[in-house]
Amino acid sequence: MNEYETIIEGMRFGVSKHMMDRHFTVLWANKYAYELTGNTRDGFRSRYHNRVDEYYSEDSGTFAYVTKRIEDAYRNRKECYSFECPMRPNRGKVAWIRMNGRFTGEVYQGSPVMWNVFYDITDSHREQEELKVKSELLDSEIEKAEQMIQWTTGFLAELNSEIRTMANIIVGMADVAEACIDDPAKCEECLEKIVQATRRLRTKVGNARRMFRQEAG
Repeated sequence: MNEYETIIEGMRFGVSKHMMDRHFTVLWANKYAYELTGNTRDGFRSRYHNRVDEYYSEDSGTFAYVTKRIEDAYRNRKECYSFECPMRPNRGKVAWIRMNGRFTGEVYQGSPVMWNVFYDITDSHREQEELKVKSELLDSEIEKAEQMIQWTTGFLAELNSEIRTMANIIVGMADVAEACIDDPAKCEECLEKIVQATRRLRTKVGNARRMFRQEAG
């Protein structure tokens, strides 16, 4: 291993050289690149024949995504490309990598050649996903709070209107009763309406308390 390779290995970067054929055949890769796949160099060669599509045979969606990103960059005459994608090492866990690639301008056996440098971003990707989930939960709680505020505002406005109406009935009936103090039948009728309005008012307030407790719970 030369000095350059020693530095690369120490930085925990995977480095690989590929043909841009339908397999993205590996022409060369450093030790850490193979480790990220969960294989040794010999193991990857014997199991996948140095073909990236065979490595992703059980995850065709990811391979299609990788292919599209690289082919789009090449078609648009870009020198480089960069993206994130998952890898599924033999140890069973999904690892996420940041892939940075460059087209060399070389052609090997009729296919363009490219270099890739990639590294493990699993921890930061997991943290981003956790942050995303927390952010979505927060947004959901904020939306619920806003809906609660809107409901409360409307409910209180309606309740206030009904209370004013019943209060006006009570005051009005009290005025009538006072004016008809010498008419027992009229006074009794007014008092009955005052009692009914008071009961309705008490019921409204009680229902409001229960509804607020339910919404808050």
